[in-house]
Amino acid sequence: MVAVKNDVNVFYFATIVPLVVYFAEGGQMEKREFLEMWKEIPEQNEQQFQIQNSQQLSADQICNKLQANNVFTVARRSVDSQELLYHSIKYTNGLYVLSELKLHQGSPNLTLSLKSRHLSAIANLNEMFQLILN
Repeated sequence: MVAVKNDVNVFYFATIVPLVVYFAEGGQMEKREFLEMWKEIPEQNEQQFQIQNSQQLSADQICNKLQANNVFTVARRSVDSQELLYHSIKYTNGLYVLSELKLHQGSPNLTLSLKSRHLSAIANLNEMFQLILN
């Protein structure tokens, strides 16, 4: 709920705020810290999604777009014909979400894996990734 007061009256209205607004600037993790947390989070707290790379962005372009929205690249590696990108997100309330983004050679589909100690932190986050990459 938002309230705006001026000389005439007070106006109230509701608006939907995208999750990206709650991504903290200090969300960059060290590689070792990321790996420890990834291993520590139970498998049932991991969710996978398919998202579209409709603009055929390269791994560098994806990392740059995500970085501009406080989704920080922790590591990158190539395995077979896939590029794997690892990211950390920290919400303004201190909750972390870790992600693995798989780019499949020649495919517009990306596989997004999200992990967090708090499942509620993952809710609708795949939609934010899709929004950022489009």
